[in-house]
Amino acid sequence: MGELEPANFYTGIVVDVTVQNAPIEEMDLARTYRSVFLAGPTFNLIADDATAGRALERIRAHLDLAGAALIPLFIPEPVPEHHLGFVRQHIDESGRILRVSATATDRDDEPRRQVSTLRYEVVDGDVVQVVERPWVLHWHTQAGFRDLAVEAGLRVGAILGSDGSRAAPDATEFGFVLRRADSQAG
Repeated sequence: MGELEPANFYTGIVVDVTVQNAPIEEMDLARTYRSVFLAGPTFNLIADDATAGRALERIRAHLDLAGAALIPLFIPEPVPEHHLGFVRQHIDESGRILRVSATATDRDDEPRRQVSTLRYEVVDGDVVQVVERPWVLHWHTQAGFRDLAVEAGLRVGAILGSDGSRAAPDATEFGFVLRRADSQAG
């Protein structure tokens, strides 16, 4: 059999998708799942340990007994001073200029939190729109995240590096595979 063309491969496949909108720490989907996956280091956007603990409790509540959750995490590097004010720019298909830059940053290693102020600009002819927003990153050590997971009723199946192998204890990028503590699954 030859290779399938992309158009032929997808012909006839129908996928029903339901979009849910709720803060992860309040999520109540009225069912369980065999897998939960957070795209990229989404969990790093949860601003503190208390909220992260509640989010893990909700993930546990939605895991099937045979299910697993994969939660990628990273420890951000401090923002170098020379990056502040550096503007990245893109021109979209309608000719608008889109810009983003970090204008300030504050890092506190004790609560493991870094807040960068991002400036977004859209230039459309003579009209310029500017919005500044904080980008909050909260990181976890492997040991600290393991403790939060256990407290939420989860157990760690593995801690993986970005290449899928076991993460080194000092890795700055890693993913936790979590299962319900009351599960007998792998």
